Amino acid sequence: MIVLAIVNQKGGVGKTVTAVNVAHGLALRGYRTLLMDLDPQGNVADCLGLPAGNDLFRILFPGNTVPLQEGVYPSGRPNLDVVRSDKTSVSLKTAIGSLSDRPREYILDDVLQDAPYDVIVLDCAPSIDILHTLAIVAAHYVLIPTRLDQLAVKGVRDMLYTIKSLARISTCELGAIIPTFYDRTTNESYLQLRHLAENFKEFVWPPIPQDVLCRESTRFGKTLWEYAPTARALVGYNERSGKTVGGYQQVIDRIEEVILR
Repeated sequence: MIVLAIVNQKGGVGKTVTAVNVAHGLALRGYRTLLMDLDPQGNVADCLGLPAGNDLFRILFPGNTVPLQEGVYPSGRPNLDVVRSDKTSVSLKTAIGSLSDRPREYILDDVLQDAPYDVIVLDCAPSIDILHTLAIVAAHYVLIPTRLDQLAVKGVRDMLYTIKSLARISTCELGAIIPTFYDRTTNESYLQLRHLAENFKEFVWPPIPQDVLCRESTRFGKTLWEYAPTARALVGYNERSGKTVGGYQQVIDRIEEVILR
C-alpha cells in the first residue's frame, strides 16, 4: 500500500481537482483506491457528486472512532472509496490537538495500517494544522500541485520546508511537483515552469494545461475521466513535433513508473 498526500500551503492551485482525478485515474487502472478528504470544506464529496458526510470525524475522533472500513463511503465508481469531511473536522482538529498520550501525529498512520487498498490519496487543506501534519506523517510521498506564478511557487518551497521540519517523525518524501493551470500563451507560465525545472529537476512533472472543463466537471459532480475524457487537462497538449505533453493521464503514468514500480 502506498499513501500519497496532495499538499500545498497555498490555496487555489488545483489541489482537490488533482486529488480527485488522480484517485479516479488510479482506480480506472485497477488499483484499489481510497480518497480521504482532510479539509473541513469537504470539497471532495462535491467534486464526486456525493452527499456531504462526517466520515473523517467518525474515523479519527479520539475515543469515539469506528473502524476504517465502517467509515468509508462508496463513490459509486469501481475500485474507489471515499472518506468525506465536513465542518465537524474543525472540532476534530481541536480534539486531536488536545491529546497528550501516544504522539498524536501518528493517529492517521495507525488507522491506515493494513487498510485493504493499493493506494490511499489524501487531499489536504491549504494550511498548516494538525490534520496536515497527520497526513505528512502517514504518507509515503507528497505530490505538490502549484500554479505557475511567483507566490504559488514560493508555496512549494514552504511545503518542502514543512516536510523537512517533520523528518524526525515522518519518512515522507517528495514524489513530484505538478504544475497546474499551465497557459502556453503567457510568458509567465513558461518562465515559472522553467524556474521550477531548473531548481527541482526530475521532481517537476509535465504540466496540467489550463482547462475550463475542470470547473465544469466539478459543477456536475464528475471527474474529468467521466465528464470530458478528451479534455486538455487530462490528455495534455500537442507540441509542434506532434508529441503529447502534460495532463493528468501522464501524472498517472508517472505515478505507476516512479512510485508504484
